[in-house]
Amino acid sequence: AIMSNLTRTSKPRGRWPIIGGFALLGVIVIAAAAVAAWQASVQQSNEDKVESHSTTAVLLQNVEEEGGIAATLLQQYVANGDDTLIPEIQSHTAAATESLTGAAAQSDAAGMDEIVANAVGLVGGAGQIIALRQSGDVEGAATALVEVAPAFEELNLGLAEVADQELQQAADLQDRADRASGLSQWSLIVSAAAGATLGLAFLALIGRSFIRRRVSKTPSTI
Repeated sequence: AIMSNLTRTSKPRGRWPIIGGFALLGVIVIAAAAVAAWQASVQQSNEDKVESHSTTAVLLQNVEEEGGIAATLLQQYVANGDDTLIPEIQSHTAAATESLTGAAAQSDAAGMDEIVANAVGLVGGAGQIIALRQSGDVEGAATALVEVAPAFEELNLGLAEVADQELQQAADLQDRADRASGLSQWSLIVSAAAGATLGLAFLALIGRSFIRRRVSKTPSTI
């Protein structure tokens, strides 16, 4: 009777380590899956920001390119008075303005407001230069062109500086996205391994229980 009682009391105690092991594996699976999902979200967020900063940098570079073409054509117009250049000047100026508007809408970089203000002033100045040249005031147009040159150079420097900032931020965010991707992948591996271990342990437990039942039902030959 005493041995029977000891056997009965030892069985529940023997189950607790097994239950604890299953619980631990379950926690590992859930935690690893949660980390994987979180890091995947972080990765996507950073990649979206990378795209935004990269797009802004491209837009700013386009502003510089289109503005430079417009400035060159404006110099030619002041020199020769060819009215066919005016639509081209206006077209490239409009393209630069559109790109700058898009960049300003996406970027919160320091100096962007100043760049926009300078660009607006230069567009207005270009219109005045064209008007002077059309009226026949070649000297006045040439003088006005010289006067806006420092502002144009300052604009280009500002554009290049902010574009570099945007590209640097894009590079930093890409590094973060890559790290998040790596951590997400490792978390998935841990989750899968823990899940597989949990499944195998469960199958082993069921198999062990099944074998014990069959043994207990087998009649003794002794």
